[in-house]
Amino acid sequence: MNFTLHSTTDYHRRELTSLGWETTLCNALADPRSPCRAILGIDAPYGQLLGRWLRRHVPFPAVSHLVEVGGGYGWLMGDLLRQHPFPHVTMIDISPKLLNVQKDTLGRIRADIAYREEDFLDTPHDLLRGADLVILNENLGDFPTITDLTREDLENPPGTASPELRAAGALFRGHDLPIPERASFHVNSGALMALEKLCRAEVPYIFLSEHSCEAVVSIPYRDLIRVPASGNPECIVLKGHKEFTIRFSHLEKLAQARGYRTVRGPVADYIPFRLTPRVRAILKAPSPWRDEDEIVRYFLEDLFKYEYLLLVKERETGPAQDGATPACRRCGKCCLADFAAYIRDEDLARWQREGRRDILAVVAREDAVWAGDHLVSAADGRYLRGCPFLMWEGDHAGCAIYETRPATCRNFQPASSEICPLWRPSWP
Repeated sequence: MNFTLHSTTDYHRRELTSLGWETTLCNALADPRSPCRAILGIDAPYGQLLGRWLRRHVPFPAVSHLVEVGGGYGWLMGDLLRQHPFPHVTMIDISPKLLNVQKDTLGRIRADIAYREEDFLDTPHDLLRGADLVILNENLGDFPTITDLTREDLENPPGTASPELRAAGALFRGHDLPIPERASFHVNSGALMALEKLCRAEVPYIFLSEHSCEAVVSIPYRDLIRVPASGNPECIVLKGHKEFTIRFSHLEKLAQARGYRTVRGPVADYIPFRLTPRVRAILKAPSPWRDEDEIVRYFLEDLFKYEYLLLVKERETGPAQDGATPACRRCGKCCLADFAAYIRDEDLARWQREGRRDILAVVAREDAVWAGDHLVSAADGRYLRGCPFLMWEGDHAGCAIYETRPATCRNFQPASSEICPLWRPSWP
């Protein structure tokens, strides 16, 4: 029993002086003059990019109460409020200093925001029951982590174990979470407890993001960007405190056990960047030439080191009611219809503007044409089977170009076609 409980509570309550020492993605994109902004496909701050992506999954007009936990300097919430006037907004933070900064930042935009200084794990259940969307952005690593655990510690916590270890053990048993196959391992106990709290409150939409220990680089960039991932939460040493990376597979499985549909991927999904010749050169160089090149390289690596997890509370199964669209099960069936046959001029023009030569090269290589009832390549007659950007995340389908996928993919509604397993003849 050599395990220890790591916590940043005292640091954030009494010792925190600045977030400036932490290279968060939100901070990196805050300044319009940042070299990171210069390589984006859309020149915008982090919150604007995230909000743009969230609107595709979350009906903002239906969100009456928006809650952000650990809001940093308030920049993310400020960007969201500039995009949509959410009727009720609550900021929760354990740090009194950061909460005061948020009040100053957001007070210039809205005067009716509620601020709560508290540990999120102590936030009242009733408050969360009234929330429609809760965001925890780039802060799960601050929650307690139990280090150097063994299988026996987790399966049979000693009577003197901390409440965090007993709670983690109960979550592992209750949701059949897989215990890592290694002699000792770390468990993101606080992150699991926070998500369980949100799921118990049945919050309709939950967004999480943080540095992941299971990060995977999307296929088109694997020859340029390499991100090591041990699968075990890793310690990150920062000024005045330490944090841990997150095992997102545990969070995802817990959410699914609680009846949530999950969308998971690298933050690069909602922060598009232009792969220009200069950016390629920066990534391929054995070492950075200039300081700003090093900043760009670290930023691009972070777009894949950081993962997000969006949770959507599943509706009851069965026919759609009142014209509602059933929730997508990410089975991948619709992706088996090769996308090259449905590309529009607007898609090609967008990819050209974004400098997505990787996508354009695939389109040109396939040169798809109809051969009676299926697609073949006009170049060599190959039978084209499925979208070349279809990827798998466990047993769920994923998209390597989700942020800039073709219009036909963006507009597809579950159950709207016989290709979808949710389709029923009587459904709208």
